[in-house]
Amino acid sequence: MRIDELLMLTDDQIEYHNLPDDILKELALSNELFIAASALTELSIRQSPGAASVAGEILAKSHGDHHLHSTALEVLFKMNRRQAMDFMSQQAPHCDPDLLNMISEFITENEPEFKSGPALTIAHLVTERLRELDGVKTPLKKIYPLAVGVRTEVPA
Repeated sequence: MRIDELLMLTDDQIEYHNLPDDILKELALSNELFIAASALTELSIRQSPGAASVAGEILAKSHGDHHLHSTALEVLFKMNRRQAMDFMSQQAPHCDPDLLNMISEFITENEPEFKSGPALTIAHLVTERLRELDGVKTPLKKIYPLAVGVRTEVPA
């Protein structure tokens, strides 16, 4: 099937496991967001070399919605951890609340990964951005549980 024919189907009508990687990449970058997320997930399951680059492109271009961005961040973290960390560290200091919430949820879901080293710096950046957005009115541990015990200095 051609891309335009696939995009006429619903997400649950497509047999992603039967599609070649190049078609999945095109679907992952399409404007049909459920299809895009499913195609990206299939690329990740296959551990396709193109999955990380497609996920990075989705994040870099802010393509899609919160769900697609979350899927892209998960795929990128699984397949190219450094690129995922770079994305989070670049975005956290100035991003909008929706993206910050997505990054914060991601850190919370992967908490052990963010307790030391460069990843701790990302947790610190998120914490600082939350404080900035909140105006330091709410105790930090209520708005970001992982922040409890986070050092106030950025590790070298």
